[in-house]
Amino acid sequence: MGAQSNHPTQGQKRSLHFDVDASAPEALLDVAWAYLGPGSLQQGSPAPDGVFVRRRTPTPPPAVRTVPVEGLAPVDLTAPLPLIPRPAPPRLRHRADGVRVVARPPAMLPGVDHGPALRMDLHRVSEGIVFVGRRLELRELGDDVKGTVVTGVVPAAELSRFWVTVTEGLPPGRPVIVRLRTDEDAELLSLLRAIAPPGLRVVSYRLDESPVGTQRSSYLLPDVDVHRVAASGAVRVPVESLHATAEEEADARRAGQVHLTRRRVDRFLRRSLPTVSHNLSYGDTAHSRDIYVDGSVLRGTRTGGAAAYTQPGRWAAHAIPGATLPLEVELEALTLGHLMAAWSAAPQDHVTIHSDSRAALALLRDAHRERLTLGGARGERIRRALRRLLAAVDVATVAGVHVSTTWVKGHAGTRGNEISDELARSAARNTVAGVSAAELHERLDDLVRLWTIHPEAEEQPADTGT
Repeated sequence: MGAQSNHPTQGQKRSLHFDVDASAPEALLDVAWAYLGPGSLQQGSPAPDGVFVRRRTPTPPPAVRTVPVEGLAPVDLTAPLPLIPRPAPPRLRHRADGVRVVARPPAMLPGVDHGPALRMDLHRVSEGIVFVGRRLELRELGDDVKGTVVTGVVPAAELSRFWVTVTEGLPPGRPVIVRLRTDEDAELLSLLRAIAPPGLRVVSYRLDESPVGTQRSSYLLPDVDVHRVAASGAVRVPVESLHATAEEEADARRAGQVHLTRRRVDRFLRRSLPTVSHNLSYGDTAHSRDIYVDGSVLRGTRTGGAAAYTQPGRWAAHAIPGATLPLEVELEALTLGHLMAAWSAAPQDHVTIHSDSRAALALLRDAHRERLTLGGARGERIRRALRRLLAAVDVATVAGVHVSTTWVKGHAGTRGNEISDELARSAARNTVAGVSAAELHERLDDLVRLWTIHPEAEEQPADTGT
């Protein structure tokens, strides 16, 4: 407790109280008087290093205080309280799936214990009661084993066999856990409890009333179309098989809609664009998402061409005799693009048509808003092309295909735009050269095939017919 002097010539130890202000004037003359004088005999003796140590005196035990209680023995208020055992710290354990969790058993619903159980939802329909259930193996650490989800309908005339149907395979005495969503579910469960066999344990709960922690993740059940289940009349089937059947029906319905749409497009081409050459087939898969369109006018020939292209290698093109304005052939190209979108896509699909003509896209937008005036378009040929384009837009709309248009920079190396431009120019040049329709179709098909094999290939001179 002594302090070492910092002065280099003084190496002595002094009391820690040496720096403290004296409490009496006499202490100013003799610093050690307050500690070595007569008062030190009463307070204690100095330590060897000069530090004052207070003398310890034994403390007497406290007096026992008792409070008399009428009819009871006196209560000792000074007695120590009984020691409450401290809970053991939580232990970490590894579940069967390898997850490390605290070894505290999760909360359980009243009447539910670990072991086999059946989780079930009820739905009232006009045909009877539709149920959705799943077998569970409730475990202490929450890694419950979940079985296959089954569903079915029990007709109203056969309610006496309801519990036999839904508890098939459940060991006797094991609980059936039912979630109540509304008061109608509670009334329905009360009715079913009245006809339940003896010994069947039915536990119900609500999400807003169940204790915290009693909702286990294994209690969640998938949503099903109860009306589809009731219409199927299935007594007890897995939900996966029901979904597979629904997907097959949806695919068949979708294929029927696609086939009907392609018949409409085919009829439109035969009536309005009989000279169009294409490689579209009824057996094509409907999964196109991007379509590129372009038009071209040959100078000095009064002939133009329009074309549309989409993956994988589908195309449509035709020559436009008498065309002198690029706007007209670009509108005809947009018409082919909308018809190809209706042909190559399925209902509810989204297709984007890429065009390098801002004027054609703006005129289509205005004409779609003001169909009576066609957006103020001038020129009989332009107005005729606009009417045909709006009719093609209606075909795609009736087919359920969501078509959007966007601008793409022309002759900038975009593969789809380059192919459609080559198709439009080839259709116009070969038509001017007098090539037959069959030979034109073959040449256009070869052109697309060349682009597929060699993306940088250009149209050969023999294909121009000039």
